[in-house]
This record gives sequence, structure tokens and C-alpha cells, in this order.
Amino acid sequence: MNPLQIPELLSSICHHLDRKTLVATTQVCLNWYQICTPILWEFCSFSAEQYGAYHDVFDDHARLIRHMDAQNRLIGAEMRFIAQQCINLGSLTLRYYQATPSSLDILCDGIPRVQYLSFELCRGINSSSIAPRLTRLPNLTHLDIIVHTQERGNGDWREDDMALMLTRCPLQYLKIVGPDLSHIHLLGVQRHTSPLPLVHLHLVSTFLSENALKNLLCKSPHLSTLILLHNANKNSTVQVIAENCPNLRMLELKNSKSIATAAFDSVFKKCPLLTNLDISYTLIYDAAVIALAQHCPKLQILDLSGCSRVTHTAFLELLTALTCLRHLRVGGCTKLKIEAFSGTAPWASRQTLEVLDISSVGICAESDSLDMLVQHLGSLTRLRHLYLDEGVSQHLAIERFLAQTSSVSLSITQPETRPS
Repeated sequence: MNPLQIPELLSSICHHLDRKTLVATTQVCLNWYQICTPILWEFCSFSAEQYGAYHDVFDDHARLIRHMDAQNRLIGAEMRFIAQQCINLGSLTLRYYQATPSSLDILCDGIPRVQYLSFELCRGINSSSIAPRLTRLPNLTHLDIIVHTQERGNGDWREDDMALMLTRCPLQYLKIVGPDLSHIHLLGVQRHTSPLPLVHLHLVSTFLSENALKNLLCKSPHLSTLILLHNANKNSTVQVIAENCPNLRMLELKNSKSIATAAFDSVFKKCPLLTNLDISYTLIYDAAVIALAQHCPKLQILDLSGCSRVTHTAFLELLTALTCLRHLRVGGCTKLKIEAFSGTAPWASRQTLEVLDISSVGICAESDSLDMLVQHLGSLTRLRHLYLDEGVSQHLAIERFLAQTSSVSLSITQPETRPS
């Protein structure tokens, strides 16, 4: 029997094809058409212009659409198509859409199965316009809001609406980028009697106060991922995290230059389950890095890029204590001289480390001996990606190591293009 006549096998293969190839497969025969068409329509890119030109085609296949990326002008017929005909829609992203109360009513009344909803740079999206309507979506677990740049300073993000959205929607993943939430205290969340199902919280440029963050975190016992970027994070912010997030697995506080070493020390001691940590471009000192090495043994991904106050003392402690590291980035840590990479003790993560960024550190390729560094690199059995600056990459010992190790790819990184 021809393997391609087995529906399950053909379907599995077609899920890996691009859209152009999928269109071609639907024209092979009736059997292939019936198998490939649902896959072709599972993800749909949608706009008013497309619907106006091919509305009959969209109408005929609406029931097959599971994931939709819709953008620009969506009014009347377009919104009714999404809400009333895409009955199996589970994921919806709206981009550059001008929201109105009537269009949001049509939308939220017609997509009860949606679990993932994203508003990206849409006008008219704020807590007042969406919170009462999102409560009509019983399966909504993932909400992603990127506020339009021209609406980031308006006052339509309100206390009661935010509390309603957080306590009445079964949100497990919440990302909010852009609105000023500094005036919000989330007292309604604090008074809520049941724990929130929140697992992932991602806030960018919201300036949420410590009191509001505390009220939210203390009601989120299952929170495992917390990302706070451009929120004017302070020592008190980190203390709130340390006191309320014992189950945290991922924490990102990149570029938080107002946080002192003592605050970092407290969160490392009270969040021992951390596996992914990004504290790049902070003013962390050795004491907190040593505390990290001692209290967070499960760390797999660590980004210390640009932490210019970390020295070889703390770095050697990391290398000899953490056994599970897969990604380690210390690019731009200018106080890491060659001594940081020349210790005689074996690196504890030599069997797990896959990505290592040591670009733009304090190694002087002209005068330093890199033999011990090369010896440590050679002990990394799973190393796949190595980031170096140009001078170090041209050192004879490094060139010899790379010539003998075909499995390692080298990226030459300048300070302005160092991976973030």
C-alpha cells in the first residue's frame, strides 16, 4: 500500500508544508483535497480587503479556521464573519484595528471558544472597553494587549475594570504593554476570595505600583513566569516578588538599574525553583551572584549581559555550582578578566551547556593565555553556539579549537549587536 494513501500519515506530513505547497497538494486528487484543505485553513490571515475580494471562499471554509490573524479595518460584515461564522475559532489576533463598543460586542458574543486573544496596536482598546466584554469568554486563558502608541497616556485604564478582568476571566497568561497603570491599586483583586489562575505575567512600561503588584502576586499562587520591563523597578519591587512568588520559575528584570544587591539576594534565597533568569544590564554585585549560585541550583538559562560589576570571584562560583545551565550569557561583563575562565576546577555544567556568550568581556587577546579557557570549552560536550568578540575569535588557540570542533557555531559579536 502506498504510504501516502494512509490519511493519518499524509496529514502528519502536510502539517510541515508551507502554504504554497499545501495549495498544490489540494489539487492532486479528491482524497488529498479532503485531507489537506482543513490543514490549509487551520490558520487564516484575514483583512477587510481579502474578505471583500474572496468572501465566498472565506464563507465556505469558515468552520475550518482555528487560528486567525486579522488586521486593519474590521467593521460590519468582516466582524460578523469572525464572530458568527468562525465557530471553531480558538485563537484570534487583531492588529491595527479600530475598536468600537458595537464591534467588540459582536466579537465577544460570537467567539465563546476562543482561548487566545491578542490586541496589537489597536485603537480604542483599554480596560473600560474590553473588561466587561471579556467576561463573556468562558474559555479565555491567554490575553495579550499591546496598546497603540497614541493611546498610552489616556485615562481609560481603570481600577474597577482591571479588577473585573483579573477576577472574572480565567486568565492564565497575561501580557500588557504600554498603558500607564501607576494609578491602579487592584484593591478589588485583594478583596477577591479565590486565588487567580494566573501562571504567566508579562508587564512592559506599565509602571504598576508595588502595592498593586503585591495585591496581584499574593492572589496568584500558581505564578511561574514574571517579566517586568521598563516599569521603573525598585528594591521594593523585588522584595514584593521575593515575599509572594515562591514557585517562580522564570524572572526577567532586564535593565533594572535601581535594584540593589541586597534586594536581588533576597529574591534568590526565596525563589529556589528558578530555571530562567534575565537580570542583564543591572548593577548587581558579586554577593548577589554568589547567593544565586548557592540558592538556585535548578537554573538552566542565565543572562548577566552588561552586568559590569560582576568579577571573576562570583563567576567562578557560578561555574562550579550550577550543574543544569544550558544558556549562559555574560557578554559585556567587562570585569571578567581571563582569571574568570582559567580556574582549575571543572565547570559543573560541562554536560549541559549549549549556548555561551563571553563577548566583550575583560579578556585581552594580545597578552592573555587562553589555553585554560580552550580546555574548559573543550570539556563542554553539548556546546553548540559560542559568542566571542573579534579579537578573541582570532586568537590562535580559539581558531585551533574551532577547527577541531565542527559542532560549534561561532558568532562574532560587537557591543552594539550583542544578543539581548
